[in-house]
Amino acid sequence: MKYFIAITRGLLLLVHTALHMTALAIHAFFYSGERDELGFRYRRLWAKRALRILGIKVEAISINNIADNNVLYVSNHRTLTDPIVQIAYFDSYIIAKSEVGSIPIIGKGAEMTGIIFVDRSKINSRLAARNKTKELLSQGKSVLVYAEGTTTVEKTTGIFKIGTFKAASELGVRVIPIAIEYRDAKDYWSESSLARQMINQVGVWRSYVKMNIGAPIYDEVPKESLKKVQGWIDNQLINMQKGWSKVF
Repeated sequence: MKYFIAITRGLLLLVHTALHMTALAIHAFFYSGERDELGFRYRRLWAKRALRILGIKVEAISINNIADNNVLYVSNHRTLTDPIVQIAYFDSYIIAKSEVGSIPIIGKGAEMTGIIFVDRSKINSRLAARNKTKELLSQGKSVLVYAEGTTTVEKTTGIFKIGTFKAASELGVRVIPIAIEYRDAKDYWSESSLARQMINQVGVWRSYVKMNIGAPIYDEVPKESLKKVQGWIDNQLINMQKGWSKVF
């Protein structure tokens, strides 16, 4: 049954993505406005429907601190559906794992709507990601990064990479922390295979997630900014888990 549900949802998501990409391509051909705005608009609509297709229910969310532009969003990272949950609620460029870009149709659609893929196993690629983040922030755009550099299954966050905090401090850009948490162990990215991970996560009827977006933080000292952001996220994760998490 798990495989049937996962495959059915995967096929529905592929069709949904293909239709959105087609509509976006046609709209973009006649559109004279800002392309980023158009791509983000389609991406929000795609994500909200994708969450329903995948059976992901956002149980609690605090999004009062979403900014209009030019902020660095920093989130913890649990699994491959984190970006889908987040782009349903706010617009930003996203630095994401290259594995997501390899998913047929979905990867191409993500690329068209502001997702920047990075092979985190390559040093040059990580440097390119930091440079791209700084470039976008310097242009007044917003960027979402997963500062741990990978997914984690611990109670709180892993080691945060300081590169993007340096970029934010140098440019005087505010950092907005995001905490995202799932109720069940199946949702955590614990598989080496992308296919097995997707089957485990979306092969059951429902997944439950919480997300909180914190107030903007800025510090001229990158280490202090990192410390404040990570501390806030860790506290939020612990609070979310109390009486709800089936993992911790």
